[in-house]
Amino acid sequence: MAKSIIQKDRRCLLCGRNGQADPLDSHHIYGGANRNNSEKYGLKVYLCHHQCHIFGERSVHQCAEVNQNLKALGQQVAMDYYGWTVDEFRRIFGKNYL
Repeated sequence: MAKSIIQKDRRCLLCGRNGQADPLDSHHIYGGANRNNSEKYGLKVYLCHHQCHIFGERSVHQCAEVNQNLKALGQQVAMDYYGWTVDEFRRIFGKNYL
């Protein structure tokens, strides 16, 4: 498993909790056909399983705005980290999220 290029600490990216009350999940920012690319390039984050990842009203799997913002953050961090242009990112992930 590739290390996240976004987070250094094992805390929920959205709320900052450490996973003691709600276990942390490793979330691939780009799923589906891009799950392997998320893994390869370290585009994963920790999220509280119930509240921030799956079930909460503003969780990444329930709220399109949060999901879009996370994808935009992932793109910007990846472009900065790897020195990619928007076109290079789009070539790998198929879409521009910025």
